[in-house]
Amino acid sequence: MPEEKNVIEISSKEQFTSVVASDKLTIVDFWAEWCGPCRVMIPLLHKIAWDHPELQLATVNVDENQDIAMDFDVNSIPAVFLMRNWNIVDSFVWAMPEDEVMKKIEAVQSKPEDN
Repeated sequence: MPEEKNVIEISSKEQFTSVVASDKLTIVDFWAEWCGPCRVMIPLLHKIAWDHPELQLATVNVDENQDIAMDFDVNSIPAVFLMRNWNIVDSFVWAMPEDEVMKKIEAVQSKPEDN
């Protein structure tokens, strides 16, 4: 799969702040190299980003960005947050099938912006 333009690998808190401030629906994936369920979710979330260019995917390696993970009280991974304009509109922990992830995305996309 070619590199997706809407996938951002987070390398700093400043970059993260800029990315989640977007009015685009952003999937924030907190993960780690050593996490088995994370290795299941990473290709699934990349596929969703590839199939839905109106979204953006921000990947946050918790070992390299502990400060961001602490800000979001991430205790289990994968932890996935759906965000828009710095607001968490939904979240889940652990691996989920693609159809369940898409249901969550579709539910928040169909809500008015002010919810």
